[in-house]
Order: sequence, then C-alpha cells, then structure tokens
Amino acid sequence: MNPTLIHRYTIPLQQAIEQLVGKEATDGESFLVDIDGDDLIIDIHGPTNLTFRIGDYEYTVDGHRGKEATNETPKSNDASPEAEAKPAEPPRKGGPLAQRAAISCGEKGFWTFIGKKFGVTIGSADEAAAWLKAQCGIKSRVDLDYDEAKADNFREIDKSYRLWLEGYDV
Repeated sequence: MNPTLIHRYTIPLQQAIEQLVGKEATDGESFLVDIDGDDLIIDIHGPTNLTFRIGDYEYTVDGHRGKEATNETPKSNDASPEAEAKPAEPPRKGGPLAQRAAISCGEKGFWTFIGKKFGVTIGSADEAAAWLKAQCGIKSRVDLDYDEAKADNFREIDKSYRLWLEGYDV
C-alpha cells in the first residue's frame, strides 16, 4: 500500500527558522537542517572572521579575546607575535557572593546591623557597599568571587547578619 499525500506545506527555510528559533538566529551565512529521530536539528553557520564586543573588549568567533576595543586604528609592529598569540583574560564578572553582597548592601536591615554590630552609621546602599569593601579589603564586590580569604571575611559578616535577622544577638 502506497501512502497517500494529504497535505503539503512549503515554507521558505529562513521564515521557518525564524519561527522556530527566533529572528536573531537567522543572521548566519548558511543553514543546515537535518532530522535525527524525532529531533529537528538546525545548524546556523556564520563567518569565520566574526568579531563581537562585550563591554570594552572584542572577541573572535572562537572565543579568544582579540584586543581592547578602541576607536583608534591598530598600530603595526607594536607587539611581538608571541604577545598577540596569547589571548588575554576576559573581564571578571561577579558571581553568587558578589550578588549576595550587593543585595545585602541594598537592605536597610543590613545598614542597621552594621550600626549595631560595628558602630558605623550607614544611610544608603552606596555607603554600605563602601563599608563592606573596606571591611573585606576589596576594591569591588566582584573580588569576593575570586579571592577566597576575602570571601571568607564576607561570609563571616553575612553569617552574623543572617543570625541577627533571626533574632540572635551577635
């Protein structure tokens, strides 16, 4: 018995991909569509010399940092080939400790806690952040996620604050 064709739909590939994965995914140079069992696989290929910016840094498509982005034209023969071959580290980003510190600094209860425990009057989130940075010996709360000793200092302050919130006199 031969199957009988009941319906046939013709949808332009670009339009189908836009509907399935979003318009921003269709900016590639080519598409490869395949079916694996019950899965539709869509590979979107882009240019090999693609660079993009994150903050002040430019990255190539392979993830290596190219250079700090500036509006100046790069100078030739400034650095040795060895220096250009070694990718620099991307900018550090805050993780869970930096986030928890930022949230605490925004809480008026934390300001009160600092006043009662440490005798310092805090009137804003910025003042709380400055106090916390001084207490932990950091320049930025991001440092808490990269320096274990300074993170331990913050954890002790945070633990005391959490106990204080529960009603324990610390």
